[in-house]
Amino acid sequence: MVAGLSKAPATPIDPHVRPLDPWRDGSAVADLLELAFRDEVGGADSSGRQVIRRLRYYSPLDALVGDGMAGFVWVEDGQIVGNVSLQRNPARRDTWVIGNVATHPDWRNRGVSTALIRAAIAFARARQGRFVALQVVEGNAPALRVYERAGFRALGAVTHYRRPSVRALSLPLAPDTLSARRARRADRQAIWALARFNIPDDLTYAEPFDASVYRLDWRWWVSNFFNAWREQWLVRDANDRGAGGPLLGAVRTRVNFDLPEHHVELMLDARVGVEAGIGLLVAGLRRFEDYVSRPLYCVQSRPHEASHGALQAVGFQPIRTLVHMGLRVEGC
Repeated sequence: MVAGLSKAPATPIDPHVRPLDPWRDGSAVADLLELAFRDEVGGADSSGRQVIRRLRYYSPLDALVGDGMAGFVWVEDGQIVGNVSLQRNPARRDTWVIGNVATHPDWRNRGVSTALIRAAIAFARARQGRFVALQVVEGNAPALRVYERAGFRALGAVTHYRRPSVRALSLPLAPDTLSARRARRADRQAIWALARFNIPDDLTYAEPFDASVYRLDWRWWVSNFFNAWREQWLVRDANDRGAGGPLLGAVRTRVNFDLPEHHVELMLDARVGVEAGIGLLVAGLRRFEDYVSRPLYCVQSRPHEASHGALQAVGFQPIRTLVHMGLRVEGC
């Protein structure tokens, strides 16, 4: 658990580091992030692309909203060569999330990232934060060393997948898709149980977790009703009890007209294997045949090997695995 991790030491802030000013720094930081993301497997995801776009075209409305733009930059001879951003986890108000840690290639291995991380930790501590969390690409040894030296410890990992649109790549045959049905309100406890198994608590520090999506509360139903059921759940019963009984698995599909990809989420019970996952995925993906042809995106936690096997069997390709890391802030 995060509470058992080592505490962050108090360290002075490097004189080259100053707070980010989006008005003055936005365009330069956007250029830096684009350069840094090109070095990562899969490039920037949709969230990263949104951050870059906001920085490049920072507006009075962004200033009024005032979220997601806290951070620090390293300035050398008037040039921004390093960046780190922070935002409070909306679902865990005691947690600050570090992101967009970037150093210009010509300035790497000079302590820039380390100094920026220290500034971010101090920022969280000064605002009574209890935890700091982040995500790093698995296999990025230099970044992992920086975070581990700062006291961060691995909490778990998730793999991000992308699949061409349903129109671009046909779905495999899966005879048991007929056993999948639309979720009902009576299924909410069973879906919640699947969610807590497939999304361990330690993975909700660096990635905001909206429990209402998995509890299927009245807000979820009302929101989807007024949004033409953009988000849907399909489930597979464990026995003949139907709604209200245990589930072998569930798949959530979300149609996105405002993002580059549609979203898919698969959750399987520990008792089932790859075939059950394939059946659920095929049933869920068929709804995208009626929508704008866009790629599909899915994030799946580790290990849950049956879920990963099912995703790859229906055409999802892994693009990156992110290690979630956390740090307990000193003084809590």
